[in-house]
Amino acid sequence: MRNEGILSQEMLEVPEKPSVLSVLASCSALNTLDEQQREVLCDESFMAYAERGEMIWLAGSTMQFVAICGTGFIKMTRTTPKGSEVAVELLGPGQCLGLIAAIEGRVYPLNATAVTNSWYLKVPTRAIHEVYNSNERLRDSLLRSLAPRLRKAHEMMARMSSEKIEQRLAAVLLILAETYATDCDAGTVLTVPLTRQDLAEMAGTTVETAIRVMSKWQKQQVLSTNHQWITIRSIPALEDLLTA
Repeated sequence: MRNEGILSQEMLEVPEKPSVLSVLASCSALNTLDEQQREVLCDESFMAYAERGEMIWLAGSTMQFVAICGTGFIKMTRTTPKGSEVAVELLGPGQCLGLIAAIEGRVYPLNATAVTNSWYLKVPTRAIHEVYNSNERLRDSLLRSLAPRLRKAHEMMARMSSEKIEQRLAAVLLILAETYATDCDAGTVLTVPLTRQDLAEMAGTTVETAIRVMSKWQKQQVLSTNHQWITIRSIPALEDLLTA
């Protein structure tokens, strides 16, 4: 009962709203913009809030804006012919959603859903086109980043398609560790606070199951937790789970 109370309180928490400038500056995909172009995007853009589970856009809908994650996590999913949702990407602070599709003038190719309470920057497609067409360095940078991102998306689809909950949770932690982690004496610390509810949503399971699996891994010294902070003590152990 105590865990349920803590989780209920955490689900109601609204993260602090970041500034438009700080979110724009955190986006590595747009790090080739000059000062004037940044000012243009700052003037045209605004922060939006999405609660856990809220749909940001639906696949196939008209591309109206590009999103840059400011706080929290957003998952990109596709719907299978059987009607189930498969995670394609898991994006966090500083990462951009829909940029390539906006530049190419396509509709949103994937569903975007907040998996945690999140702030994100809405950048109008028109404004993106203006800076893209006037910045050759930006075009080159995006082309170079496309292949690695596609590779990661394919890897995530393969990992998250497993029917085993432990494999999906392991996949989420390893994906987060690739981008949001730092090494310490105890292992690899995820640099973003995560609740069991957050992990459950990302892995497509229940909070109770996530708690049970995480408790098991703590006893096995695969990881340790301190409030909302997770330290992965054995990356190889999680990697072994993916092939179990």
